[in-house]
Formats: sequence, C-alpha cells, structure tokens
Amino acid sequence: MRYFLVVFIVLVNTVLAADDAGWNLVDDSERLKLYNREVPGSKIKEVKAVAKVTGTTKEALAIMFDRLSHPKVFKYIVHSEVLKKDAVCDWSYNVIDAPMASDRDYLVKSCEVKNADGSVSVTWEPFTDAGYPEKDGKVRVVVNKGYWKFTQKPGDELEIEYYIYTDPAGDLPLWVKNLANKKAVPDTIWCLHNEIAKRRKAAGK
Repeated sequence: MRYFLVVFIVLVNTVLAADDAGWNLVDDSERLKLYNREVPGSKIKEVKAVAKVTGTTKEALAIMFDRLSHPKVFKYIVHSEVLKKDAVCDWSYNVIDAPMASDRDYLVKSCEVKNADGSVSVTWEPFTDAGYPEKDGKVRVVVNKGYWKFTQKPGDELEIEYYIYTDPAGDLPLWVKNLANKKAVPDTIWCLHNEIAKRRKAAGK
C-alpha cells in the first residue's frame, strides 16, 4: 500500500508539473488569472485559474474535506454526502443547481496529495456506485476531473491553482457549457476565500 501511494503521488506531481503549456489567458485581474485550453478531440475546454487569497493550506484543506458543509459554502452545490473515506481520500455524491438548466449530480473520489514542491493538492476524478444510479430530473455528469493546488506564501497569503475539465452534459448548447465552466471557476475560488474568512471570524481570529 505504501508503494502504491508513493507511485500515485509521483504520477500526480508529474501531471501537475507538466501541465503548463498551451493555456490562453482569458481574464486577468489583480487577484485572479483565468485560463482556458483546447482539448484534442473535444469541444469542451479545460479551465484553470490562479488566485491569491488570505489563508492557510490547513484552513483550505479543512473546508475541502468538510463535505457536509459544501452546500452552505459553495455557490452551486445543493447536496453533498460522503459514501466512504480513508486517510487521504473520500468518495462523495453531490448535486448542483445549474443555472438555466436541470440539476446535475456526480460522484467523485477526492484525494489529498503532498507535492514535491511543498504545496498540497486535492485531486478528483469520477467513479460509479450501484447505490447511486442516474435519477429522473437530474443529469449525471460523468466527465469531471480536476484539482486544487494550495501553495503557502509569506504574509498569510495562499496561492490557489484550480483546474477543471468537465462536461455539464445534457442538451445545453456548447457555448453555454463552456461559459458555465468559465464562470463557475472564479465563483468557486471566492466561495472558498469567503469561507476561510467566515471561519476565522467565528473563531475570533
């Protein structure tokens, strides 16, 4: 098992290190840069953002794996539950309220990965579970992978790299799917930023 985890971490680090070519800058603000990139054989684009917020890696990870709180934290999530969990991963079922479309649901395995450069990532990928079949009134998202990468900086600053490649599925026009992905990425980062600030205030920090 230890050998498997070492190999897994090396592979993820290789992906994160090599995955920096061909990105197009589509939005550039003081605190967030947004990129997209064509995917060979697909009409859906990858989306990546790099942002700087106030916070720590520990605070961000606590929120990432506080799955039951996600409907109150993240803008589009209306339901989240953990199917199982181990020392580094959890397997969850989630429902999102998609603007101007039917609800979407998805199953993802999310894992914490310590990178060689000292940063920490949370990667995710889809999985299937016979106990969670497709449901009427919800569109099942099956193309859904990505990661958060947290790098601690001096002065209580946290650099966040957020990457996602997902097809919202259903009969939405292609431009709507790509626009939805582009809008959701910054929204999700700022939701995390706001939750860190909220938890600090509640703790009297």
